[in-house]
Amino acid sequence: MAKEPMKIGQFGMKRFKVMDPKGADTIHEKSLELLEQMGIKVVSDEARRLLMEAGAQVDEQTQVCKIPRSLVEESMKKCPRRIKMGARNRKNDFVLDHKHCYTCTDGVGLATIDLETGERRPSTLKDVADSAKIVDYLPMMHMYNPLVTPLEVPKHAHTVHEFLAAMDNCEKHFTTGSTYTREEAIFEIKMAAAIAGGMEKLRKRPIISSLTCTTSPMMLGRTTDAAIEFSRAGCPPFLMPMPLIGATSPMTVAGAALLGNAQVVALATVLQLAAPGSPLCYSTEPMAMEVQSGLFQGLYPAADLVRAAHVQMAKFYKIPIFVGGWGSCSKLPDVQAGYEKAFSAFLCYLSGADMTSGPGLLENWTVLSYEQLIIDHEMFTMMADILKGFPIDDDSMPIDVIKEVGHEGHYMGKKHTLDHFRQMWQPMVTDGQMYKTWKAAGSKGAVEHARDKAKEILKTHQPQPLAADLRRELAGLVAEAEIGIPHQ
Repeated sequence: MAKEPMKIGQFGMKRFKVMDPKGADTIHEKSLELLEQMGIKVVSDEARRLLMEAGAQVDEQTQVCKIPRSLVEESMKKCPRRIKMGARNRKNDFVLDHKHCYTCTDGVGLATIDLETGERRPSTLKDVADSAKIVDYLPMMHMYNPLVTPLEVPKHAHTVHEFLAAMDNCEKHFTTGSTYTREEAIFEIKMAAAIAGGMEKLRKRPIISSLTCTTSPMMLGRTTDAAIEFSRAGCPPFLMPMPLIGATSPMTVAGAALLGNAQVVALATVLQLAAPGSPLCYSTEPMAMEVQSGLFQGLYPAADLVRAAHVQMAKFYKIPIFVGGWGSCSKLPDVQAGYEKAFSAFLCYLSGADMTSGPGLLENWTVLSYEQLIIDHEMFTMMADILKGFPIDDDSMPIDVIKEVGHEGHYMGKKHTLDHFRQMWQPMVTDGQMYKTWKAAGSKGAVEHARDKAKEILKTHQPQPLAADLRRELAGLVAEAEIGIPHQ
């Protein structure tokens, strides 16, 4: 049976903190100093207009905007503390409320490890549909971001193709990680409104959100216009800086945390000017340099420390945070992928993240592995079982049952045992058999079990399809988008 989303903190769990409270205060103060004195480059004409009208000093020639600290602080106070995340099927709605932990797939990979051949190949729209169907099935995957970009559809309109394929195969919340322009956002919002039953219903139960990446160092790029559209529609943007430590940010954890935070609060200020009180989410996806090769990886300790620092900053501002965890630079679903992903994701949750993303992707979030998606879900269910903690009460410490069993009995047949049996963690692919039984069953490892499970899901699971008239309407919007979205 699918479990309810696991809760963080209700049992008094202590969160891991990388900074003392003064550290968060300092990063906040220095972020305000940077934005007021140095300013941030803002590519969006609309964003610069909003900032100028609110009192920022705007240089139209350089596009640098110097934002008064009072404007930033006032804007951060307007950000909602809780965010309702709607879904195509209401039973999959959830709330980012600082008390629960959730997980989501990540997106825009360009390659897929074929489930049948095991060979790497270009990603297709069928991969979007198939991975969406698997996410729909997995009980502890709470929302779907297209793991890959379909390379056979028109490049300028791939986001609307992804949205239709996902909605056709997944009844959970959808987030887009590759919506860069206002026009793309407008068409996706129209499609989401059609599914939700109109713009007002979409505003009350947003079934779509967007990842909006800022640009290091100190720039709000072309994605800002799309974020403004989502904010005005009441659909939460996730504000994600991606500092490369030592390249596009200082070569220190604190410096990268500072730079990322300044970008988040600058973009939050723009969005609160565009739509006061609209929902948004702090987000982060730093990468650290491998000093031997000069390559950048998302899983190294320095990057994980920046993630933890940004989680703490989100708590400082009292807004939810969506973290790009589950990083791995492994090329295959192997031992390396397992320890990199587990360490990265668990650190985020221990720090207090509301949600992480990245299950199913390898090689720094660029390659889809169906097997890894199943394995990552398995790891998250284990993490969630630990994070929920345990109660201390009469039911959890059954003195009468302990006395009844005595010194040499057992608890196997007791009602108390049966009452709590289903609360124990249950594996989906983890193999706990004895060696002889395992050997006789074919000596399968975790990856093979996960491959079998993925194939079984794709063969047997059938989400509720979109109504025929609604699907025709959405297909019409996709066709319209192919003409109406400018070629990039």
